[in-house]
Amino acid sequence: MDAHLTLTADRFPLVRDIGWNQTEELYTHPDRTLDYHVFLYVASGSMQVEEEGVPFLIQAKQYLFLKKGLHHWGRHETAAGTQWYWIHFNMENSEDHENTPYKEKAPLPELALYYPDHYRYRLTLPKHGTAFPGMENRLNALMKMPQKVRSHQMTRTSLSVYELLLDLHQASTLERKSTGAEEISERIIAFLGSHSCEPFSASHLAAALNLNYSYLSATFKRVTGQTIIEAHTRLRLQHAVALMRSSSLNISDISDRLGYQNPFYFSRVFKKMYGESPSSYLKQFYRPY
Repeated sequence: MDAHLTLTADRFPLVRDIGWNQTEELYTHPDRTLDYHVFLYVASGSMQVEEEGVPFLIQAKQYLFLKKGLHHWGRHETAAGTQWYWIHFNMENSEDHENTPYKEKAPLPELALYYPDHYRYRLTLPKHGTAFPGMENRLNALMKMPQKVRSHQMTRTSLSVYELLLDLHQASTLERKSTGAEEISERIIAFLGSHSCEPFSASHLAAALNLNYSYLSATFKRVTGQTIIEAHTRLRLQHAVALMRSSSLNISDISDRLGYQNPFYFSRVFKKMYGESPSSYLKQFYRPY
């Protein structure tokens, strides 16, 4: 069984409880199998835990995720004076959720409009590592949240925990980020964004980045999960939607503004992306006269 936890963009973790502890003497982590996930963060000292026979030593400012249903325990090695926080939570695993096809990549952050399928992606949380600066402040704030008497309090707490987990994932991604493929993909996105009002040109992109287009295409697909042409089309149509919102241009004018030589072709591309024709989509907006 995979010991890593995954989040999905369309469902948030449901918090069971949040707490803090300090041991005054040598401590042994309980021997147990839980029906919920555990996030451990050691503020000072160190904690020893094993999960399914795999040992972990969580040093100060480090964290560990323990997955529900997996047997974990500890030896008598957790240092006296160790302080730690925990969050116990569940992730919804309905039949519908299990059968939903989730992508392994998030949509491009440059997109301004999101449809339900954009949220159907997953991300794997780092099992063990060093937390980002300010983790203790975030955890202390989370511990105070249930003490406030407000409506939907546990939902608010769960959403705050979800945000913390997303930030933890992002921080770990930045730590792993290389100066190669990810940087090239960012440069490609920047180029596409600045040329979203014109037809795509593979030769212009290759010349701008001084790299072979086949290499650029394969690298971008591996990093983002999308082709360069798909990304360009999304950015181009996003520009079309922005014009619909902010101008009085008709569909033919918008098509021409974006460099489409044929408004009927523009309409076909738009409908394939958004599921309806641009003229139908245009009716959603209050427009200037």
